[in-house]
Amino acid sequence: MSKKRILNPTIVREKLEDESGLIFGLEGDDAKKWCLDRWDAKFNTTDSWAEGHEDLIVYSETTADDYEVWVCTNNHKGNININEDVFYYQNNEEFMERAIEALRYGGSVWIDSYIAEDMEYDIAEAFTYAYEDEYEGLFENMKDELLNNGDYDEWEKPE
Repeated sequence: MSKKRILNPTIVREKLEDESGLIFGLEGDDAKKWCLDRWDAKFNTTDSWAEGHEDLIVYSETTADDYEVWVCTNNHKGNININEDVFYYQNNEEFMERAIEALRYGGSVWIDSYIAEDMEYDIAEAFTYAYEDEYEGLFENMKDELLNNGDYDEWEKPE
């Protein structure tokens, strides 16, 4: 009887790094760069104006009675859905949730640089979480591949 070959997370991680250059635990700007490259997406937080073709734009407007509201929309023509696209508070978490969703499918997102300055932490956090999601999926795929191709007999569950 042959000795069982046990697959563990370290082996999977090393295989991912060797074969695809995928690094465990990327955060912030590194995670953002990796995600944007993988998704072939554009994320603009430096330009003062949207170009008009983006899949999602985030900017602020002033109401008739001088209140500032924030708009997060996929509509460039001014046909804003008040119930879904206009925010009384700068809801950075919601803005980034919608941005990541658009970017995952190769989209383009523009966030007014004035707003993006206040969102640095939220942007870094959103891309870190998105990277973790991507990594987890690729990790599971690699684990399954190694188990299914006969290289290993069983999975050692981490404690």
